[in-house]
Parts: sequence; C-alpha cells; structure tokens
Amino acid sequence: MVNITLKLGDCLELMKELPDESIDVIVTDPPYGVLGNLNSWDKFESNSALSDFTLKWMELSYNKAKPDASLYTFYGQKFMKEMFNLPTRWQLKRMLIWWHPNLAKPTRKMYLWTYDPIFYFVKGKPHFDANFTLSENVDVFKISRPQKNWNKNFRFHPESKPIELIKKLIKVSTKEGDTVLDPFMGSGTTGVACKLLNRNFIGMEISPEYFKMAEKRINEATKQKRLGE
Repeated sequence: MVNITLKLGDCLELMKELPDESIDVIVTDPPYGVLGNLNSWDKFESNSALSDFTLKWMELSYNKAKPDASLYTFYGQKFMKEMFNLPTRWQLKRMLIWWHPNLAKPTRKMYLWTYDPIFYFVKGKPHFDANFTLSENVDVFKISRPQKNWNKNFRFHPESKPIELIKKLIKVSTKEGDTVLDPFMGSGTTGVACKLLNRNFIGMEISPEYFKMAEKRINEATKQKRLGE
C-alpha cells in the first residue's frame, strides 16, 4: 500500500521532523528567484541570499536521505553558476535539460529561454535503472511546458512541471515502495506521479492554497488507480 504524507508549513522546519536516512529520492522544484516580481515566495534580496537558502534546504535533505540516495532539483538558467559552486555534501552527477520550446515569447532582440536545468545529485551509489529505447536516460527531455488551455498537460501553478517528466525521473531512480520527498510540493505533481507509480510520498508546502490543490490532485490520482485508468 502506498503511503502519502502531506505537511503544510515551512520545509526548513518540517524536514527536521523526519527521521534521518529515511528518504530514497528527493524530486523538487524550489524557489530560485525567477518569479520574484510576481510572487513574494520566490523573491530573494541577492544571489547570495538565494545560495544560502538553497544550501540550507539541500543540506537538510542530505541528512534525511538514505546512504544511497538521489536528488533532482530544478533551477534557473540565470543562477547555474551558483548551483555549480554550492558547497554541498551532495555530489553533482549530471545537469539534465528540460527543453520546452512551446510558449516562448517571440522576439528578435535576444535568444529565447526555452530550457530549464535539472541538477542530478547523488549520495553514495543510488538505484538507477533506465531504458535507453524509451529515452529514459538521455540528458535532454523535450516535453512541452504545461499551459492553462491544455487538459493533458494543465498548468496548475506558475512553475508547473509536466507529470510525464517527473514520472521519468522517479521511475529511473526508485523502486516500487521507495519513499520520495518533495519539500516544495506546489500543486502536487510529484505526489501524483508517486501515486501512479506506487511510490511512497512525503510532500511539504508552505502555501495553504497550493497545499489544498495538491491534496485534491493526489486524491484524484488515487481514484484513477482504483478505477484502473
């Protein structure tokens, strides 16, 4: 039976409550300063403040990760230098690319932003089982960005990630029954993916609005599994 645990609050406090070395994989999309003018939760006073915040949650997650664990975190192109130079105990294994050429705003003045980096870190020698013919272990994933007018890839959150992509990351780095942590759950996409793949899930979210949305989406995924959809 899949265990789903959702916690409302600040992950920097909530993660302290988890047992050490209890998490198999962390898959998350944290704040990284690209929406600061629109959303206060993504606003940082400086690059240094962003790096300090990133290091804090990553080091907390390292303590909670099992001796052979993985971490996938999305990040912004603008701050890749800071991520590469972060003094974390996690070992950076690869930088993957999520390429999403849809919804790029046309311009002739500058190169367009059409990809997000995904930093893949490891602790020890984690599980990794990918099918090359299904393009599960390529370093570039071409998957459309979620949008409001597309039911099959709906945008629930300003920075929604496609469930197809999240499922790939989880499937490659976990086995059925493993536990996945998302400290920045948002609208719950990682939780939905875990439910569909029979992985245990712990999700944390500071926004009551998005927490309720995540609860609803994960419950609906539960119903879908029961119906065999």
